[in-house]
Amino acid sequence: MSHPIHRLIHQEARLLDEGRLDDWLALYADDATYWVPIDEHADPLKDSSVIYDDRLRLAMRVEQIMRQSRVAQSPASNTLRMITNVDVAENGDLASATFALLLTEVRSGDWRQNGLGETRLFPAHCTMTCSRTADGWKIQHKKIVLLHRRQPIVGLSFII
Repeated sequence: MSHPIHRLIHQEARLLDEGRLDDWLALYADDATYWVPIDEHADPLKDSSVIYDDRLRLAMRVEQIMRQSRVAQSPASNTLRMITNVDVAENGDLASATFALLLTEVRSGDWRQNGLGETRLFPAHCTMTCSRTADGWKIQHKKIVLLHRRQPIVGLSFII
């Protein structure tokens, strides 16, 4: 049987792909951080990042995507996340994981809507720290290092 963190990683991917963002947010601890760095060795509090959010900011993103009209996601992206090379280390009530992610984004549309009708790929190396709570494992910190992070990333209007 697979480790609970393996299941958590796959559950997170499935919830994001299904657009169940409220359920996705519930996977994160109250003091969680979510980081998509430009320089994975930088200090996210001092240096620029693609994204560096705490749980409150993640909740704001979910609110915007789920309950506000957004031109950037009309029509909404369809996504498919593929997870591989998962490695988990557990130490009591803490666990860490590394894995590879390939996110495919497809937005329906035609030539009149810039960027629509395209298929985009977002390959990344991910690390995740999780803590065991009374409600099960929660994501404490997630870092997504995009392979093309030093190139322009246009129209990132969905959750990676």
